[in-house]
Amino acid sequence: MPADTVFSTLFQDSDFREALTTVLLPGYLPQQRWFTSKGKHIETCSIAGVYPIQADGGIVLIDVDFSDGSRERYQMPLALNTNRDLRTQYQQHHPGLILGEITGTGMLVDAVARKDFRDRLYTLMREEESLAGGLCAEAGKVLRDGPATADSVVPAIDTSNTAIIYNDSFFFKLFRKLDPGLNPDLELVRFLSEHAGFDHCPPYGGCLGVGRMDDEGYLNLGLMSGKVDNRGDAWELFQQLTERYFAGEEQEVDAETLGRARLLGTRTAQMHKALASAGPDRPDLQPESLTASYRKEISDAALRLLDRQFAQLAEKLKSLPPTTQVLARRVLSVHQELNARLSGLRDREMEAQLTRIHGDYHLGQVLYTDTDFYIIDFEGEPLLSIPERRRKRPPLKDVGGMVRSFHYAAQGQLLLNPERYTGRQLADRAEYWYQVVSQAYLDAYFAECGDASFLPPEEGDRRALLELFILEKAVYEVAYELNSRPAWLPIPLSGVLSLV
Repeated sequence: MPADTVFSTLFQDSDFREALTTVLLPGYLPQQRWFTSKGKHIETCSIAGVYPIQADGGIVLIDVDFSDGSRERYQMPLALNTNRDLRTQYQQHHPGLILGEITGTGMLVDAVARKDFRDRLYTLMREEESLAGGLCAEAGKVLRDGPATADSVVPAIDTSNTAIIYNDSFFFKLFRKLDPGLNPDLELVRFLSEHAGFDHCPPYGGCLGVGRMDDEGYLNLGLMSGKVDNRGDAWELFQQLTERYFAGEEQEVDAETLGRARLLGTRTAQMHKALASAGPDRPDLQPESLTASYRKEISDAALRLLDRQFAQLAEKLKSLPPTTQVLARRVLSVHQELNARLSGLRDREMEAQLTRIHGDYHLGQVLYTDTDFYIIDFEGEPLLSIPERRRKRPPLKDVGGMVRSFHYAAQGQLLLNPERYTGRQLADRAEYWYQVVSQAYLDAYFAECGDASFLPPEEGDRRALLELFILEKAVYEVAYELNSRPAWLPIPLSGVLSLV
């Protein structure tokens, strides 16, 4: 690409840069659904990098400083619309993607709505191009074997990233908020798909980034994966199954539901075995021993979480509805018992390995088809830094998250549809469904794992470690629901009590 284009020349203009960072961006960013800090006051914006990829467009990195002293970096694909057709297209169909008119130059817009820009991103990755400034792309097997060109659409998905679907075959996730370091979604999908032979996640298609992947400051700008034809996520599936369960009078859970739970347990175990298969040539993925110091670390962290959230629950107790207060008082009364249990794990000797895990595992992170499941979104817990998300952990942490998700599936069906279940006392049936379905999931998981080295060989140790993660997740949910959705608070409260 020629060094001087209309796009690159524009970003060399000091007057334009000042107008962009002091006027256009502070007004534009808070209106975008992918801007995660809408509640913060923007102090300043600055340009951290400009990477032209075509004559009138490129990728721009923006640092946003807030009045609370924090800083966030965002990716903005920008383009200049200089012809009438493009201007009209944005004015009529994408007015919210217009940053402003640049005098004598053109209309500055978010470029993702432009087909030629999306085409260029596809070519960049398929051809594995490297451009000035360190912008580089990589293609996976499925993209290298794919067509040279592709039609594309931008689906209306309400997420913190931007999605582009190519040929209804590839799904490109353009990351908006950027953190330095190798994004776990890229790292793990790439390993599972290209090296571990795990077929139940979307196949790795390629990526776009700045720098080398093994650099500490690597910035992952986007991840391409093969699109999985599906009927929705597993949360939707189990909402259908719980609705059917509560519509009948039978206490027993039907065979389809149990079969689905068992299959998900099997797929979870296969994912964990694949993640644990990394050898010495991949030190960031290779399993390592669960040490006494790590056991102490996770136990102490769970104890601190327990103390903090129980104190908050006690503080807000009187503001809760009477029936929720009863549950909350029962939970608060077992504080010391839970403390003792967690402390006991800290001093409990056990052998196991730490591996890379999914990190944010629940029914919403699994797609279902007529006959199977596919696991997606390996980014990890979004509130954690990338180094924290890339830490090795016991795989049972994922399992605990899924067990809690089954509890939410049963109780959530009742909470989300009160008119459907008016006058019916279904709490006990919901608890029964949860216990039976989660046990089916666990039985299949442990059967598939066999004597995998990432699990303690003793059943009692497995149960103790799993209960720590289930409890930790439930206590985290108590805090979330207490502050965000008080009507849902009984779900995690009963989840805590089920462990006593």
